[in-house]
Amino acid sequence: MKLGFIGAGNMGSAIFKGFIAAGSAKKEDIYIIRRNKEELAKQAAETGINACGDYSELIKQSDVVFLAVKPIMFSQVLSDIKSDLKDKQPLVVSMAAGVSTNDIEDMTGVKGLRVVRIMPNVNAQVAMSVTACCGGSNATAEDIALVRELFDSIGTTAEVDEKQFAIFTAIAGCSPAYVYMFINALADGALKAGMNKKQALAIAAGAVMGSAKLVLETGEHPEILRDSVCSPGGTTVEGVCTLKELGFESSVIAAVEASILKDARLKK
Repeated sequence: MKLGFIGAGNMGSAIFKGFIAAGSAKKEDIYIIRRNKEELAKQAAETGINACGDYSELIKQSDVVFLAVKPIMFSQVLSDIKSDLKDKQPLVVSMAAGVSTNDIEDMTGVKGLRVVRIMPNVNAQVAMSVTACCGGSNATAEDIALVRELFDSIGTTAEVDEKQFAIFTAIAGCSPAYVYMFINALADGALKAGMNKKQALAIAAGAVMGSAKLVLETGEHPEILRDSVCSPGGTTVEGVCTLKELGFESSVIAAVEASILKDARLKK
């Protein structure tokens, strides 16, 4: 199976590099194109994948075409490739926020175009992406299964109703940035108290990773796990109460709501 990537920036490259590392795709079966030709040549030389000179070449070679370009570029890119999509009829996989499967079908005007929409996150770089997927009106169960199989090789997948993609994006696509802020804030607190920042970052990141793993592996509600760490009158409950007083939880909820609203504005 040959995979083509239109756009090979941070997310696109993280995905195809992850597929290669996981053994779910061979480097010689991956084709990419991007606007920065110097970076394109560099990526091809470093990874052994195929750099394409134009969209037609990439689509002709590909069984699955990944659209890894920014939403603002979608209209122009789809206009440029619609005739090639009509001729080849590949499976199209989109990862753009605010662009629905119906939007893609309408913008290309290609009858019967099979589209699967995904929303991975940046943790694809370490084979720990959490990826949502849903199929367009012409996508088959086999199409969705294929996409899930690919992304299960670099993390986990969830089939999500397209109406809830904005919610998924807010809690899985955006949240790594919030977690990075939290880790850095923990380390800054340690730095203020006298610990080396590099050491503090490693400790904080390890603690966050272990805490997330405990939630997933035990199936316990986070509130129960939180309470299990809080001894009466202890240091942990003191910190928890301080976070509550300063609006930690309400701030996170507000950030999720803001991300969902931004996604809605992108659609206009």
